[in-house]
Amino acid sequence: MGDEAKHAPSQLMEAMRDPAVAVEEFGNGKGTATFLAHYREFVSLESARLALGRVFGDLTEERHRPALIHCMGGKDRTGWAAASLQLLLGVPEDLVTADFLASNVYLRPMFQSFLDDFEARGGDPDLIAEFLWVRPEYLEAALDEMRTSYGTIERYFSDGLRLDDRALRALRAAFLDGI
Repeated sequence: MGDEAKHAPSQLMEAMRDPAVAVEEFGNGKGTATFLAHYREFVSLESARLALGRVFGDLTEERHRPALIHCMGGKDRTGWAAASLQLLLGVPEDLVTADFLASNVYLRPMFQSFLDDFEARGGDPDLIAEFLWVRPEYLEAALDEMRTSYGTIERYFSDGLRLDDRALRALRAAFLDGI
């Protein structure tokens, strides 16, 4: 997401370390709006599409599997990558959303000390907690952007991520039994 104008993930974490900065940056619904915009940018930003196109293009080749896809928090960009691949493979959207939200179970122990530290410095942990967890409306924002821009997940992969039919067949063959 090199062409993202403001609030790159590393900048978000830095802002959340200082309670006064966090209130200024994320209070009054600004934080939720920022994350909804981020999820849309996972689909709309050229740098994000190029990066995901490379990831999925690499996964078409057996020598690149198995693979671990991760990012700083392992939930947002990674969550969109996993969700979009699942949708391409035909997983129903409600199951994709449930899988996406399961991240919260695993993230809580990882981020609890961060929340505790923020509170100890005088911050309201509720202010930043919503950014540390995934929420269904975040995934829905990316899905809405994908549908608006490309119509279908297949067109997102072909037109947005620039993967040809051979690559889409290779992904399906690699990740679906019996194909």
